[in-house]
Amino acid sequence: MSTKKNNYLTQGLILAVAGLVTRFIGLIYRIPLTNIVGSEGMGYYSTAYEVYNIALLISTYSIPVAISKMISSSNAQGRFSDSKRIFKIGLAFSSGAGLIVSILLFVFSDPIATWMGYPSASLPLKVLSPTIFVFSCMGVIRGFFQGHKNMVPTAVSQVVEQIVNAVVSVACAILFIDAVSDFSKASLGAAGGTAGTLAGAVAGLLFLVLFFVIGNKKDRSDPSDMVSEQPATPYKTILKLLILTMIPIVLSQSIYQLSGLTDDFMFGRILGHKGIDETERAILFEAYSNKYKWLYNLPVAIASAFGVSIVPVLSGAFEVNDLVSVREKITGTVKINMLIAIPAAAGLAFFSEPIMTLFFKDEGKIAAELLIWGSFAVVFFAYSTLTNGVLQGINKLKKPVIHSALSLLIHIPVLALMLFLTDLNEFALMICNILYALVVCFLNSRSLKKEIMYKQEFKRTFFIPLISSCIMGVFGRVLYLILCSIGVNRSIGTVISIVLCVPVYFIILVLMKGVNRMELEKLPMGNKICRIFTRFKLLK
Repeated sequence: MSTKKNNYLTQGLILAVAGLVTRFIGLIYRIPLTNIVGSEGMGYYSTAYEVYNIALLISTYSIPVAISKMISSSNAQGRFSDSKRIFKIGLAFSSGAGLIVSILLFVFSDPIATWMGYPSASLPLKVLSPTIFVFSCMGVIRGFFQGHKNMVPTAVSQVVEQIVNAVVSVACAILFIDAVSDFSKASLGAAGGTAGTLAGAVAGLLFLVLFFVIGNKKDRSDPSDMVSEQPATPYKTILKLLILTMIPIVLSQSIYQLSGLTDDFMFGRILGHKGIDETERAILFEAYSNKYKWLYNLPVAIASAFGVSIVPVLSGAFEVNDLVSVREKITGTVKINMLIAIPAAAGLAFFSEPIMTLFFKDEGKIAAELLIWGSFAVVFFAYSTLTNGVLQGINKLKKPVIHSALSLLIHIPVLALMLFLTDLNEFALMICNILYALVVCFLNSRSLKKEIMYKQEFKRTFFIPLISSCIMGVFGRVLYLILCSIGVNRSIGTVISIVLCVPVYFIILVLMKGVNRMELEKLPMGNKICRIFTRFKLLK
């Protein structure tokens, strides 16, 4: 099941494009879904997702990273037959854990939803619970392919999953909301939305199984991987190593998701104590979780993709003690992420109101204000997500756990104080969310410097892209206002302005020497990009 495509930047780009496509599809289908179930229903939908994400993380979410890391390390040592053993053990362990957690979440959905302060979220949580078992199987297959540095199956399955999710979510929301039931229409509509998530996961799993079976048949006729084969590792040893690899990854990811769960819990409880009813709390939380967080997470998907793709690459290089290669790969990946994350953050800030109006009309006003002040969450989460993957790749699995825990210990009391003592409400959530990511960024950077003597370059990685992004943002906003003043439709003006901002940003970036020819050539399609810039005399 090996692949010749070992360029981790290309593989990362494939996964990044798929991530952006799936996030964009997710954003688009939430527009009709929000119109159908309303802001109250989307509040229950978001609460169900917060609980589901924690349950998923505790059970099986770490499986793809753990499996990919173990397979990559085994291949680097010439233990190719261990890959199949790792896959078998991973599938048995993950599916078993996923089944148990799915059953528990279904059985205890009522008390969990009530404890969260949103009893109406219990039905969407019940519908969502079987998805954990489906993902437990899907994650193992994705991890197997990623361990062989092949991100294509994961990327395509994500797109398939999200397309089915979008169609079924909207269809089921329409069907469920008119059902005769003791549940409210908002709760029923939210349950329809979560039914789409389950259907999408099933579709993604079926695609991966088909891809795996076809690939497995091809590999049986190709014995080339067995040339330098080493003795197979016992199953018991593999299981022990899998659990030891999973635990820190689970803890690291769970702590971040726990921050979202505690945000939801404290927001519901504290605002309820202050006299704000469930419906109003759900609407306010929906603006933060369903609109603001979803939009800034669009570009963060790129960092997540490169974080996934770099883990097996770094594991292989670190296994043979090639620290020079490790540092070079970290530098290149951070640079690419920041070249995208920083202008994305600036674009969201400058176009917050037009973007929210484009997608959500009048219901996006609260989220637009959040986006103006909180758009740079993109940069902090992109960097923290990527560096978490880097630390996992160099076998410092405990570091992200410790850093996330320390950040959460700061996050919780600050948020509690802000909610109790101020009327910032959803803005308090936004501020503390950024604080969480900022602390993780600082601690991860310090660990990389200490562990592998990695020194982060700032001028060309952060400062020049920031200046270029600000100029781009001003240009785009002025262009948007001019287009609106001459009678161009606001939605069309928004799209035109954003599209034209992209070449403006890269032109300014090249002129300010934020990126050079050598760096551009390392990018996928880098030679074509360089030829275009050379033709216009922007590069020598």
